[in-house]
Amino acid sequence: MVRARRTQTNEVGRCAVLLPALPPGPLALVEVGASAGLCLLFERYAYEFGSTRLGSASSAVRLYCTATGPVPLPQAVPRIVWRRGLDLRPIDAVRWLLACVWPEHHERRRRLERAIAAARADPPVVSAGDLVDDLPALLAEAPDDAQLVVFHSAVLSYVSRERRQAFTDVLAYASKRRDIIWLANEAAGVVPELPAAAPSGSLRFLLGRTRFANGQRRSELLALAHPHGAALAWL
Repeated sequence: MVRARRTQTNEVGRCAVLLPALPPGPLALVEVGASAGLCLLFERYAYEFGSTRLGSASSAVRLYCTATGPVPLPQAVPRIVWRRGLDLRPIDAVRWLLACVWPEHHERRRRLERAIAAARADPPVVSAGDLVDDLPALLAEAPDDAQLVVFHSAVLSYVSRERRQAFTDVLAYASKRRDIIWLANEAAGVVPELPAAAPSGSLRFLLGRTRFANGQRRSELLALAHPHGAALAWL
């Protein structure tokens, strides 16, 4: 298995970081670099931001996030009416997903096991494809009566600078037909469109949001984030 696969994780804890950045629903979600697509299932998880609780109260998947700053937490998880994932090699092997979690991270492993169980009844659709070449066709499938959101976490660092630019060009071109919101949760320096900000301690990721409309873009840096979603500092 090690010889046939690449290291590829699916950290559902990042949903807690992405949730405050989502616009109101109804939403059509596209995740690039989706792996098994578990981060597409926002409404199936329970979230705790200190004393604030959101999501599915009965969920076995509980995501704890220490939040500082004026985090715009919604009253409820936005309604998701359509979702798709895109990945060069979508993961459908539970053993490999679990093997990619660091052995000393026992809670992350338990959380992943519960997320896999939650996805089994109605798994998300993840197509095999490239985030540039195959993205336009996927965007065209999204329903017109929902806000289209394209997002990713810890993905673009594995993509060349030229392909990152081509990816954003695809979003800009597609926005000539409909508005698109792009959420990027990546290490510092990976998304050059975002204003510069220095990571702080364990908050090594930058959460950015770009609004595309009629081919034009407007980017803003929203927060610093823990790579696995454990903490968030809203800017």
